[in-house]
Amino acid sequence: MDTVNKYLQWAVVVSITAMLFIIFIQVICRYVFQHSLVFSEELARYLFVYTVFLGSAVLMRENGHIVVEVLIQKLKGKMAKYTKIVAYLSTLLFAIILFYQGCRMTVLTFAQRSPALGIPMSFVYLVIPIASFVMICNVLILIRDTLSSDNRKLPLKKSR
Repeated sequence: MDTVNKYLQWAVVVSITAMLFIIFIQVICRYVFQHSLVFSEELARYLFVYTVFLGSAVLMRENGHIVVEVLIQKLKGKMAKYTKIVAYLSTLLFAIILFYQGCRMTVLTFAQRSPALGIPMSFVYLVIPIASFVMICNVLILIRDTLSSDNRKLPLKKSR
């Protein structure tokens, strides 16, 4: 799973770079040449959506999402471990719902086309089930790590 997360990290970097490049070109075209690119805003928006969802899935494995750890820090031993597992299980439930609804949206929007690019909107929504599937796998790994860890060494946020 770490290999998948590494590829997704690179996909996020490429997506952000492409988005910045497209927006930069759009600004140059608009203010220097007084001509606006038709597709640039839409493409940048879709790249942003991909960046957010894929980045969120990768961040899940690194335990990097914003959390309130006050309760876990106050609890000791098994109670801290079980509280962490309950938090992971609620995240897992959310990711499963997101996966299911993302699959539905992808299927429902296959015939719909984006206004400027003309691509099926299902390509845009496809990132939701992909990212939520990776999120599900990453949460399951975190649950496994928490269950197998010593009570004093709960997996907290990875330091960078």
